[in-house]
Amino acid sequence: MKQLIISICALIISSVGYGQSTEDAIRKLEDIQAKAILEKDSATLRKIWSPAFMVNSPKNTVVTGGQVEMVMAGLISYSSYKHNMEKILLKGDLVITMGSETVVPTIGNPLGGQTVTRRYTNIYQEENGHWMLIARQATNLCE
Repeated sequence: MKQLIISICALIISSVGYGQSTEDAIRKLEDIQAKAILEKDSATLRKIWSPAFMVNSPKNTVVTGGQVEMVMAGLISYSSYKHNMEKILLKGDLVITMGSETVVPTIGNPLGGQTVTRRYTNIYQEENGHWMLIARQATNLCE
C-alpha cells in the first residue's frame, strides 16, 4: 500500500512538472510569435505555424496555409501587437490558449492606424517534439 501511494504521488508530481514546462513553452511561443509578426521574421513563423495552419480570421474568412507569405507581403502587418493569454488548456498533444489582443494594423491595411481589440483562440499540437500552431480564431470586438 505504501509503495502504491508513493507511486501515485510521483506520478502526480511528474505530471505537474510536465504541465508547467509545457505551459511555459506555449507562453514563450506566443511571445515569440508576436515579435516575429512585428518583425516579419518568416523563419521563426515557419517554425511556429504549421504548413496547414487554419485561421478563422478577423476579416471573416477562413484561410488554410499561406499565412507566412501574407505577413511577408504586408497583408498581415502591425505597428503594435500585444496579447494577454487568459487561459491555457493542456490536453495530451494539444494545447488551447484563449485571451485578448490589442493590435494596430499598419497604414494600408484594413483599420490601418487604429487600435483594434479582439478575442482569440489558438490551438497548438506537438509535432516531432515541438509545438506548432495548427488553428486560430480571432474576432475583432466592437467599440
